[in-house]
Amino acid sequence: MTESDEQSFGVPEMQALLTEMFAPWIQLLQIKPIEVTTQGGRFELPENADLSREGGIICGQVVAAVADTVGVLCLSAHNGRFRQVTTVDMTTHFLRPLMKGAVEAEVTILSNGRRMATLRVDFRQTGKDRICAGATCAYAYLDG
Repeated sequence: MTESDEQSFGVPEMQALLTEMFAPWIQLLQIKPIEVTTQGGRFELPENADLSREGGIICGQVVAAVADTVGVLCLSAHNGRFRQVTTVDMTTHFLRPLMKGAVEAEVTILSNGRRMATLRVDFRQTGKDRICAGATCAYAYLDG
């Protein structure tokens, strides 16, 4: 990503894209873009009791939905614009429970070609160092 791309597609553009392009139920997750980096970005999933199952553990379905969503947002920032994509593969690993409370998602773009992109999303409790879950996502660009 060039410096001009960073300036043209940052946190405000990610927030706008969340509102304009994603399903209403994704908006209910209240994902907050925190930072755009040259190889990805950081996001916060605020505490929300509706996302937890018995025992106060955040549902795995939430982790997968957040990973897919923040992946698309980071690819948009990396490309300097939104490109239509479809998820072709996602592998999610749960290492330890994500307990209710704020969660940080950190995206690292592994490859970004003309037709395909692959990235990794690591999840931690906000303020903690240990990774609780991770997802590797592959996307196909639909705009050729």
